[in-house]
Amino acid sequence: MAHTTLSVVIPAYNEAARLESTLRALQAATSGLDIEVIVVDDGSTDHTSAVAEATLRSDVDRVVRLGTNSGKGAAVRAGVLRSRGDAVLYMDADLATDLAALPEFIRALDRADVVVGSRTLPDAVVRDGTADRAAMAWVFNRIVHLTTGIECRDTQCGFKALRGPVAREMFALARCDRFAFDVEILLLARRLGFDVIEMPVVWTAVEGSSVRRVADSFQAAADVLRMAARWTPRGVARAVERSGTGPLPVDG
Repeated sequence: MAHTTLSVVIPAYNEAARLESTLRALQAATSGLDIEVIVVDDGSTDHTSAVAEATLRSDVDRVVRLGTNSGKGAAVRAGVLRSRGDAVLYMDADLATDLAALPEFIRALDRADVVVGSRTLPDAVVRDGTADRAAMAWVFNRIVHLTTGIECRDTQCGFKALRGPVAREMFALARCDRFAFDVEILLLARRLGFDVIEMPVVWTAVEGSSVRRVADSFQAAADVLRMAARWTPRGVARAVERSGTGPLPVDG
């Protein structure tokens, strides 16, 4: 099996209209790298899989199909667990985050286990954002910090890079199927003692998101409360023991 430096996982639900342009941009941005692209079709009702198959390089890349719409967390998990790369990056199909950040994110894995894209750091650029979106993000982040202790200023930016073995270990433990899955991964990283850093991104609000702002925000908050109760240091230690991945450092 050929060596793979980077696996890029893209969850996609009814993204037929814009997926080709996203994949073409990704191919241009990663030219010359040993890369595999994994598009996870999260039970789409349009031609998302067909567009992906027509655009991807058939000898390296692949499409993973979920039989039903299972949620963004489930889709990313399915892709990460099928990845082979030394590094894993997951990104949104709408290309909201400028891919110019990608090489720097991968280089940052030389000094961290997880690199989190942030729209709130001083050097970040946010285009076409709205006040209500920013307010909801601030409230959600306060809930996350108060219930989990996670220090990241922007847990929900859909652009994160992880060392490959770290990504596959944590996603094998993860259980959240919906939008709060990023918080679960960061909480697991904290419990397992992995190094997490944030880096600024250039991010543009894109129309056509499947996120229902109010309903999904309440659902995500409820999911955060559940995972805070589940992933105590003892809960993580038991899950690691059951998984058979061997002893990993668990914080107190």
